[in-house]
Amino acid sequence: MDEIDLSKIKYYPDRFYICLDGFDSTNLTSFITDLDIGQQQAIFIHEYYHFLTNITTYSGVRQFNLNFGDRFRLVVNMGYSEGITAFPIGNAASNQHNCVQYWNQVRTILDDDDIDYDLVKEVAQSARNKFDIVSVQNIRKPMSAVTDGETVHGYRELVEIQISGLTYRTDFILTYGAIDEFLSSAIDEFLYQNGLSDIDPRVLSQRPYYPYGVFDDLIMHYTGERTEVFEKVILAYFALNSDNPAQKLISILEQFKNGDYLQFKEDPEKYLNQFIDITPKHDDMISYTRKFADETGGQGRIHISQSIKYYHDKFFFAKKLKDEDFFYFIRPFFEKGTDEIRGKQRFLLALARIINPFTPPVFLENGIFKVTDKLTTFGEATVLILACFEIFESLKTEKYAKRPQYLRDKYIFPDQVVDCDDISTYQIPINGIAFQLALNEMGLFKIYIDDRDLQNP
Repeated sequence: MDEIDLSKIKYYPDRFYICLDGFDSTNLTSFITDLDIGQQQAIFIHEYYHFLTNITTYSGVRQFNLNFGDRFRLVVNMGYSEGITAFPIGNAASNQHNCVQYWNQVRTILDDDDIDYDLVKEVAQSARNKFDIVSVQNIRKPMSAVTDGETVHGYRELVEIQISGLTYRTDFILTYGAIDEFLSSAIDEFLYQNGLSDIDPRVLSQRPYYPYGVFDDLIMHYTGERTEVFEKVILAYFALNSDNPAQKLISILEQFKNGDYLQFKEDPEKYLNQFIDITPKHDDMISYTRKFADETGGQGRIHISQSIKYYHDKFFFAKKLKDEDFFYFIRPFFEKGTDEIRGKQRFLLALARIINPFTPPVFLENGIFKVTDKLTTFGEATVLILACFEIFESLKTEKYAKRPQYLRDKYIFPDQVVDCDDISTYQIPINGIAFQLALNEMGLFKIYIDDRDLQNP
């Protein structure tokens, strides 16, 4: 069996695609029925749960609204107010200082929720390739936001973990991104232990201690013993599906320390049910997505409005399923059989119930996007969102949005137009060119053409 380079396999949050370089994606459509979970299928399931976390949790929907919705609105407003002089974002000649300040605040919030990549590097350079947990505490991080020109002060509730064993770092923040990896890495372990994966465990053991291995030690910090792999799956899932994943996880572990661990082990689902958050935050966040779709539709931005509506519907449907059964999206891991074959069959049939309505719309395989559902425009909608993200990132440093070279090397859009960001070629109608259609939805396409023609009469 050929080894797959795991560094090339990744789910891209809010862009809603999974990169499967080195895969034979045709096999991914048959493993549910032929009961053949090989190395590729096991890796796919790991990444698939990142996709599910993005579209089924409060934190995932909130991240999309910040990362995409708010940044899209900012670019539109800046272009409408000042035209080409508004860019690059942060241009000293621009008067959109509040917009720029909010943009930077969004970036800070997203970074605070992500994996701490500086910590990953330091752990990799340490003598033991790991650290020791000393203590855990809840903290409040002051933050400010500009709303309608006024600065509002507040704070974020975070979890800080004190550590030892590294040269420079003595603490880190437990983040949504790290707990997301806790879940997927626990799923890897579950698949292997239950005969559902033939992936070499040595491959998994080579992954960085943070964020992949630290979950075990965090639990041991409170319980003094290693927990069962199913218990890790349900703990990580439970935390991710709360309003504050880090604080929820630590609050449950504190209960274990206070004597509840045996009660949890007797019936994890029954125990955790008593701590489910019942707040309107998740519903409110989904409503925010819908309002943004309606807002863009009312402005005539019909393509991006339709794209957002696709994902709003996924967010909404997932929430309704969880209202009926909080643990719906990990039900496959509850399945048991009288023997290994029946156990595998029950697991896969339960997984199929999830994959069927929540299929990732596109895969990136060796530089080519593969659309999984050709009967709808779900794939095209996802590619349009992806093109918008490229524009967001480019406008941080560029006057005219363009595709960075590393992404040119990584993939080409399905329209196969290599010079899609060459302003000299821009003309109306756009004829389905994804990058240019994204520019047009933001109101930038005409701004670019007018500025080009003004400079070259």
